[in-house]
Amino acid sequence: MRLTRGKLLKQDDWSEWQASEYTQLDQYNAQGMFGEPVSVDSQEAVFNLVWTYVVKELDKRKKARCTCDGSTRAGQVRVLDYTYANCVNQTSSRLFYAVTAAENLMVFGADVSNAFGEAPPPKQGFFIRPDKAFANWWVNHKGRTPIPKGHVIPILAAMQGHPEAGRLWERHADAILRSLGLTPTVHEPCLYSGIINGDRVIFLRQVDDFAVAAPSERTANVLFDMIDEKITFPLKRMGLINMFNGLDIDQTKHYVKISCKTYIERISAEHLATWMSVKDMPNRPTPLPSKDAFMRDFLSAQGSKDADEQAKLAAEMGFGYRKGIGQLIYPYMTCRPDLSYAVVRASQYSSCPAPIHYHGVRHALKYLYCTRDDGIYFWRTTPNQALPDVPPPAINSNAHDLLLDGRPIHDALDPHGYMDSDWGACLRTRRSFGGVCIRLAGGPIAYRSRLQKTVSGSSTEAEFMEASDTGKLMLFVRSIMYDLGIPQGAASLLYEDNDACTAIGNAQKPTNRTRHIDIRYFSLCEWIERDLVVLERIDTSQNMSDHFTKQLNPILFARHTDYVMGRVPPEYSPCFPGFQQSIREKLVPTPRNTPLDLSGTHPAAAAAARLSAIWSEILDILQPRHLHL
Repeated sequence: MRLTRGKLLKQDDWSEWQASEYTQLDQYNAQGMFGEPVSVDSQEAVFNLVWTYVVKELDKRKKARCTCDGSTRAGQVRVLDYTYANCVNQTSSRLFYAVTAAENLMVFGADVSNAFGEAPPPKQGFFIRPDKAFANWWVNHKGRTPIPKGHVIPILAAMQGHPEAGRLWERHADAILRSLGLTPTVHEPCLYSGIINGDRVIFLRQVDDFAVAAPSERTANVLFDMIDEKITFPLKRMGLINMFNGLDIDQTKHYVKISCKTYIERISAEHLATWMSVKDMPNRPTPLPSKDAFMRDFLSAQGSKDADEQAKLAAEMGFGYRKGIGQLIYPYMTCRPDLSYAVVRASQYSSCPAPIHYHGVRHALKYLYCTRDDGIYFWRTTPNQALPDVPPPAINSNAHDLLLDGRPIHDALDPHGYMDSDWGACLRTRRSFGGVCIRLAGGPIAYRSRLQKTVSGSSTEAEFMEASDTGKLMLFVRSIMYDLGIPQGAASLLYEDNDACTAIGNAQKPTNRTRHIDIRYFSLCEWIERDLVVLERIDTSQNMSDHFTKQLNPILFARHTDYVMGRVPPEYSPCFPGFQQSIREKLVPTPRNTPLDLSGTHPAAAAAARLSAIWSEILDILQPRHLHL
């Protein structure tokens, strides 16, 4: 329910909300925000105030926030500079936590009070019209004379809501951090690194929320103290963070986990009260039903374009289709790569969904709720004794389905990628469906599922186009790591399960059958020649990006997502030997004369197992007890 001042005035706790209003305006006043009331003509930029009331998720405190309505309808505003302000990219956010784990750091948080008010005002001066809350604070709290009718208040600093406020605060915050010796990365201006108190730190800025990865809380507090000297109000320090920017953060002895359980439980409450029931979900669910018949109908169905029919269908299903897709997109974009294919596929039908598309989104929402504890794991190289010792995550695959042996081995700070494409997967456009996964510290830092932009003439072309896009993403990751002081001396490996694609890329030249491919994709060959990336063949059974291009059966889905989500400890982790031993103990030899279940196994392993079974039967026949001599 949206909280408004009119509703809150009728509640018993109104005095607490009014105290929060006073606190907000007191902070603005301490920052020198308000001038003396004046009378202005109609050509000046005069804005109305907008109040929002929320209960904070972390500490449940009541918070009233005052902003201005900076839209053009509110006055004669003239934007004299660009309004764009950076927010941290999700790939960069995950890279921050991956490097934190790989370098065995801890993340501490802080929040700036009234951050925009710290910045200087925009070039064009502006004013606000005092509303009832402001007039009440002015007279009853500050003890000032009533504001004359028709007078407005000059604003002497940046105020949230003004079109230029975000840019002004970003520039101000960036200047403060640079003055303290922190250096931003070139392609991610919200990510910094530097030396504080003799220790290396990595700093993440998300508007007015700060997160610093440091070896100790003392080093983090030294940095926060330095920032306090540059701003009006001391930072609100959150200590070792367990939530940041909407994500749940678990920092343990062996790994850092990011998830969105709090968000999932909040959005699921509405569905649980109406249509959602998880009793029929299997033990190892998938985001979409894995039956071939369902997926065939899901991809080919077309909904009605009639608005009334769509409204009737939404009422019948208990939620709006686009709302359901929107609720799935946030976890997919932040920390749930297991949702990639389902979310991207389902979003293609947002304009006119059919009933089966609603059932698919329902299934995905139920899957999300059943797996709400899942997240991405980044593994430490050495145990951090200052953090709690939490058991490693559970593995969804059976031991014999995991295919633990023969996989590529990488160090914690060695980025590597997987790519795949499903040729001609779209039944309407015949465009191919591509998937990418780039990993660091045992977990994914960049991933994507999407339809390719053009139709491919062959599976090789589709794979080559996906490899080129993966190369671009890898160059972005490498550039950020370089700016963070983690240069890559060798080419980053990109794993591909198409022999022709690998050969074309590494040969660094087109052939007679590939000259029709757009020349821009052959930039990949230049990157390979410069030793930035290199393509390497991997078997499909171990190509975890296969999950991003199609809906897999439960066995394959569990195998790939165990690796994609980082649930399997990497070889460098101190947890790996124990995990490997537990898996080997579960690999009990199959009794003779027992049918073999070879679904989802490595092709070579499956062939060897069948041959072994045949020879076992032959040896049984040749044993003396079966011979009549």
